[in-house]
Amino acid sequence: MTIPEAAEVFGITGTASLNGIHARFRELAKEWHPDVSQHDPDLSHATFIRIKEAYDILVKYGVNYELSFQAEDIRKGTDYNSREFWMNRFGDDPIWG
Repeated sequence: MTIPEAAEVFGITGTASLNGIHARFRELAKEWHPDVSQHDPDLSHATFIRIKEAYDILVKYGVNYELSFQAEDIRKGTDYNSREFWMNRFGDDPIWG
């Protein structure tokens, strides 16, 4: 299974944090784990195996993703200026400006 396929299993269309992936796994496990699922036992078993495989791939990808600790990159991630964001996004547009 590829990373995009694993993301599709989890319903991830954009971005997700590791905490979000863990939370989604718990949701899917509550629905599909063969011991508690209301679905067909064979389908539950096969689906849960696929969910677990996707989870392992996504966590491995997230844990091995390199983060930048350079001062300029950290500032980009922590300095949020709503006015600056608005101007960059909409500028002097007469509708939004």
